[in-house]
Amino acid sequence: HRDLHLSIRRQRQMCIRDSLENAGYPFNTVGWAADSIPGNYSVEKWWPYEQNAYWVDGMMRCGLLLNDTFLINKARKSISYVMDHPDSTGFLGPKFTKANYERDRWIHAIFFRAMMAEYEATKNPAILEAIKKHYLGDRFAHTGIRESVNAEVVLWAYEKSKDTALLNFAKEIYHQSNVLNKDAKVSDIGFLKDSVATGEHGVTYLEKSKIGAILFLYTGDSTYLQPSVAAFSKLDKYHMLVGGVNVSSEHIEPVTTQESYEICDISDYTWNIAYLLKATGNVAYADKIERAAFNAAPGSVSNNFKALQYFSAPNQVIAARGNYIRGGGDQMRYAPNPGTECCPGNVNRMMPNFAINSWMTDGKGGIVAAMYAPSSVTYPAGERNVDVTIDEETNYPFTDSIHFTFHLTEATEFDFYIRIPHWCNNATVLVNGVAVKNTLTPGTYIPLRQAYKEGDKVTVILPATLSLTAGVENGISIERGPLLYSLKIEEDWKIDTADKRSTPNFPAYELFAKSPWNYALCVTKDSLQQQVKVVNKTYSDNPWSIENAPIELQVPARLVNGWTLLQKKEMKFENWTVERDTMGKVKRWYKDGEGIRKGSWSFTPLIPDAALLKNGLSKKIDMVTLVPYGCSKLRVSVFPKGI
Repeated sequence: HRDLHLSIRRQRQMCIRDSLENAGYPFNTVGWAADSIPGNYSVEKWWPYEQNAYWVDGMMRCGLLLNDTFLINKARKSISYVMDHPDSTGFLGPKFTKANYERDRWIHAIFFRAMMAEYEATKNPAILEAIKKHYLGDRFAHTGIRESVNAEVVLWAYEKSKDTALLNFAKEIYHQSNVLNKDAKVSDIGFLKDSVATGEHGVTYLEKSKIGAILFLYTGDSTYLQPSVAAFSKLDKYHMLVGGVNVSSEHIEPVTTQESYEICDISDYTWNIAYLLKATGNVAYADKIERAAFNAAPGSVSNNFKALQYFSAPNQVIAARGNYIRGGGDQMRYAPNPGTECCPGNVNRMMPNFAINSWMTDGKGGIVAAMYAPSSVTYPAGERNVDVTIDEETNYPFTDSIHFTFHLTEATEFDFYIRIPHWCNNATVLVNGVAVKNTLTPGTYIPLRQAYKEGDKVTVILPATLSLTAGVENGISIERGPLLYSLKIEEDWKIDTADKRSTPNFPAYELFAKSPWNYALCVTKDSLQQQVKVVNKTYSDNPWSIENAPIELQVPARLVNGWTLLQKKEMKFENWTVERDTMGKVKRWYKDGEGIRKGSWSFTPLIPDAALLKNGLSKKIDMVTLVPYGCSKLRVSVFPKGI
């Protein structure tokens, strides 16, 4: 049994129980629990199945993690219907997707993750058999770019069944997809090129990037792993935002202080990079998952998880209608359904993704505390597979100490691995109160081997120190341990009465700043520790709220006069349309011209250039408050330099 991070666990559960149906179509439809969705008016027929599949997967995992039978049974309704209605070849799901049209079968890769989760909990053999028959029954090629992600599920089925036909099929999918799409940015060749991924769809890039790593897990062939490693290295080099997720404003773009990430990409980033952690054991991937989970994730949703952004950014001083920088769209509001419906479904996967990967094994009887959060886990350990329960107590990432208590019926020798993050240079580890002699190198997993017995305790202390990170446009950011810090802005939450999906229980909001935000920080790398005051406050059950932030930083800063919202009276827009085949299916999307709209728009601006700083920087130094990024909904996280 594992618990989610305490506050997010409770709020996520409250939101699902209150029903995402309140967000409207397609969550108020039958989804996968019927032969078809009546009134399916999506441009592409598969869209509502993708959106519901995200929801069912998140619901099932949340239910299993929380032992919540309501959530489990609600998710199981869709799974049971699908399993009870295969066709003659074993094909599962909506029948229109069986036709020879690659794009449609992407939805199975998502929905089957919910079935995988239920199998892991119940070991119901019917689930595994149904998935095997689905893939081996008609041997559909799955060579389209997104459809090849089905190799993930095929390989999972191989791991559970040891049926080599599945392994060979997954290899075939991977090879043929790369051959047929060799010029794509998301082919193995494309990933290995040291070039930007600009223009590629964010979710597509992340979903494709992991397949080689999974094949490596089951074959040991490093030629599969190399493109996956290169894919994420490329994101770090060219496209990573300071909040922990790559630029993915639908598509991958170069980094600026106006750029954002789609909420789907938070869930998909943490899900997919976890396979690289499993394949390599590289602590850097665990650090990246924590960074995304502790910053980008809570910063993109309301504290009760009932409203989210479609696009969220490290710098956003307005989150209202018409303030998305590309085209003046409404996607940066906090609403139950702020844009395309994929994000309201996919947001449910964010914290379960973190929780299910926070504990792992070494495959040799050892237990790995891969990432840190309050939790409890039971695994068979040691040569004799003795069940060991480990309780983890901590307020990390808001405190430095993590406490593990061991429960087992007989003394058992095994390796217990603890993680020393890259950012921690002065870690301490105590076993039953005695400091270990191991070298605690940052960026490593440390094995603590001994015969563990009932009541043994391990304490990990990870002192978090302040660091100054250089960013784009000569900007700077302040970090402390795994947390990024953002300016504390007084937020004015106004109900968006124009949103037809807004309800009293699930309201949509526009956010406006009620306090100054145009500050430049007066800090330097060499004197940061002396210039910044760390204020520890009382920890509450809702640490991600701006009012209850457990840690604040007091930082010297200067106002920048003239650094204001970017105002526009006209916006360029693109006309996109679809080409359909004779059966009415979408063959492709294409741009059909451009146009100009006139009106009034306000946007978060880029940080000031040297000329504006020279003329507008106030001489007066103020002390401003920074809070953890995840506590802020309006924020500045990349600041201009004030000295």
